[in-house]
Amino acid sequence: MENLPVNISVLIQATIAFFTAFGLALWVSLVIWTYNDIRARTRDIFAILLAVLLVAVFNIFGVPLYLLLRPRETLAEQYERSLEEEALLQEIEDRQVCPSCHTPVRDDFLVCPNCATRLKNKCANCGKLMRLEWNVCPYCGT
Repeated sequence: MENLPVNISVLIQATIAFFTAFGLALWVSLVIWTYNDIRARTRDIFAILLAVLLVAVFNIFGVPLYLLLRPRETLAEQYERSLEEEALLQEIEDRQVCPSCHTPVRDDFLVCPNCATRLKNKCANCGKLMRLEWNVCPYCGT
């Protein structure tokens, strides 16, 4: 019976050591996760340092604060969005419409099928379609 208090104190010490090690590992992993996450979202050194310090100082309570303050998109998502926007703008610019009624027309149309506006001229020599602003046929040179 004399060993019982010693066993309890060893058990308590082991439990405290376990939870201390677990807490320390959790703290380090949160700091590392925050660093990796903020690096994927910004290249601003000040923002990276501030985010890591926020989680390092406030530990588990700093993570919700960081989640509220961090940029919404990663750099990769921003890049993908800009590529999509650029592709949409390019598609809009490439789409041909009638200058009079703004009906979509194809590149090989001579007149607009909706309002009969002349879209292109036909070369008298080779018969290829030319833009209205061209004075010389780029295909045959006449």
